[in-house]
Amino acid sequence: ATCGQGAMPQNGKHFFSELSARTEPFSEGTRFMVMGLGDSSYYFFLKAAKHVEDQLVRLGATPLIPLGEGDDSAEEGMEEGLHSWLDQAWPALEVPPPAEVPHITPVKVIFSERAIVRPEDDERMLHKFFESDDIKAVSAPVLSNDKMCRESYNRDFRTIKFAKDTSLNYELGDALEIFPQNDPDHVVNFLHAYSPDFDERTVVKLNAWGINGEMSLGCLFTNVLDLFGKPSMHFMQQLATFETDEEERATMLDLNFLKKAGRETGITIADALLRFRMAQPPLPALLAMIPLIKPRAYSIASAPEATLNSIELLVLIETWWCDEGLRFGLTCNMLRKLRVGDHIWCRIKAGSMEPPISEQPVVCVGIGSGLAPHMAFLRDRVRTVEAGEPVAPFSLYFGNRFRDEEFLYQLYLEKLAEEQKSWFSLHLAFSRDKLAADGNKIYVQDLVGMTDDARHLLLEQPGMLYVCGNRNLPKPLQENIIKSFSEKTDEAEKISSAKAEMEDMFVHGRAQQEVW
Repeated sequence: ATCGQGAMPQNGKHFFSELSARTEPFSEGTRFMVMGLGDSSYYFFLKAAKHVEDQLVRLGATPLIPLGEGDDSAEEGMEEGLHSWLDQAWPALEVPPPAEVPHITPVKVIFSERAIVRPEDDERMLHKFFESDDIKAVSAPVLSNDKMCRESYNRDFRTIKFAKDTSLNYELGDALEIFPQNDPDHVVNFLHAYSPDFDERTVVKLNAWGINGEMSLGCLFTNVLDLFGKPSMHFMQQLATFETDEEERATMLDLNFLKKAGRETGITIADALLRFRMAQPPLPALLAMIPLIKPRAYSIASAPEATLNSIELLVLIETWWCDEGLRFGLTCNMLRKLRVGDHIWCRIKAGSMEPPISEQPVVCVGIGSGLAPHMAFLRDRVRTVEAGEPVAPFSLYFGNRFRDEEFLYQLYLEKLAEEQKSWFSLHLAFSRDKLAADGNKIYVQDLVGMTDDARHLLLEQPGMLYVCGNRNLPKPLQENIIKSFSEKTDEAEKISSAKAEMEDMFVHGRAQQEVW
């Protein structure tokens, strides 16, 4: 896997260091295979895997098959590339694919003799889970949850503020990881439909995930297990080991079944368990098969030294469509329902972008809720100015669909652009409002190529570029940076030089991005 700005993952650093230091060639006939994981919207896509492959070749080894490319930007995510790679790997190794998935390690759980547990007992077990050494989350109260668009508008941007104490100290550019919960009513409905042997009130004795005690299945399935997540092929393979009907089993192992069900119904793990109810894994195996709910990271829009007692997020409530209608993402479905005084489990995650220092020129490019980390950087720079300290120029390029509905932080940004012209400039692109002279939409990346700030602040000065938005942004943005650097020329030599300068920014960490 590639981490951050092209770095080797932590658990691979020692291996790669020893591989790079090795001078003795491998034995003749040594062959290898490498499976790379990454996101093709990032400039350093598969850089770590490519470096490993290069070092192996340098030492005389031969690739058995081409480098595998697990691309998180692909329609089916990294699994799509993994399965394509495995389809080549087994024949190359001259062995058949494994007939069964690896052994399922059952969770240590038994049914309790208690008929019921009190809500406060469930809550105590949840604290053990979230405060365990593996998670280290804290419970933070909601201070506000404000929509930024009118109620009837079809997109829901909002700012959400949480109270901050010393357990949630963070640095500029960090993110807040939020642990969502499943809808309790949906959990009850699933448990009632799935098995006559247990329901949401059933008490189990559990020794797993930092929990060692009694908990209701309703609490466990609501707060710990990703019951309504998208089933992976690995999950379907595990489930198939409990299926005795060969026709059903073949359906479960057919990758096209998952793809079709995803398009038509937005199939979830709960849906798959109900669809193939006859498989019925024992409870210890079932709990092991369902993944834990993963936290969702949101870039923090506040600056720690400017806002001392709260953390602010800028969120777009995620929705998606299948043939049966509109669906909400798990975390966003919870966030949109939060009320003042509610608590969420969360923790700080170090940001993937190194924040600028006040003496560095900055160009920030953001789309929609990708404005969040740029707001943090900007607010910190405003704090520096208010403290009477000098700052370098800061140029913000922000894009969204409609100005009237989606000009986020409009009053703040317009006032700042008017009052702080000496160091702050604001460039706006609302793609559904105004067309270019040729009839095409104007996107925020186009503005970068149409203006000179990138050249002045990134080429003529050692400034920092920060990019945040969806994965469609980076590549066209890079093209427009080259256009700005080359002063919009058609001369091949200048364009080549501009491209080299742009690449140098990424290589030396002066261009950083967060995309999804």
